[in-house]
Amino acid sequence: KLKLKVNREKSAVDRPWRRKFLGFTFSWEKKNPRIKIAKLSLDRVKTKIKAITSRSKPIPIELRIKELNQYLTGWCGYYALADT
Repeated sequence: KLKLKVNREKSAVDRPWRRKFLGFTFSWEKKNPRIKIAKLSLDRVKTKIKAITSRSKPIPIELRIKELNQYLTGWCGYYALADT
């Protein structure tokens, strides 16, 4: 026995397409299974992009573009495995 603590809120036994794991989820098609980006992850990236591109922050457009490029490069690198 490993004597590990299990978080009951996060842990569950369910179908793969009903669960998300590290920001990914899976399709339920038997003939063409795919790895997809979880809806919560997409909502978070949209919120972050809106925050970066918000006009209420008084920063130059060059810095805004640089920050956005850094964020999107990392995000795309992490989710490159998913079929989108």
